[in-house]
Amino acid sequence: MEKEKSLAIVIGENGSCSDGQLATFLQDLQALEEPSIQLVFTTEGVSLVTHDSPVLAQLQTLEAKGVPILTCSTCLSYAGLRDQVAVGKVGGMTRIMEAMQSADQVVAI
Repeated sequence: MEKEKSLAIVIGENGSCSDGQLATFLQDLQALEEPSIQLVFTTEGVSLVTHDSPVLAQLQTLEAKGVPILTCSTCLSYAGLRDQVAVGKVGGMTRIMEAMQSADQVVAI
């Protein structure tokens, strides 16, 4: 049996939440039985892991299913959101590069 390919999804913008596209995408990911994915949040996307995120519930559900969620520490500091992280882990660029390098495929949205 062929091993399922792993996917790193890099989310660098938060604008797609306004029309529900990202929320729908995350809900669809929840429906996967054993998602072989990692979510990486950078630049403006870091606001999506905070307490007032419109997709916080979906991210918490994915994390509970074992999906790693990694957020850029420098981006959080730049945005003044370092103390508002509500889901996932915070990591530096080295950790983000490791996450992307370990995946079979990287997709940026």
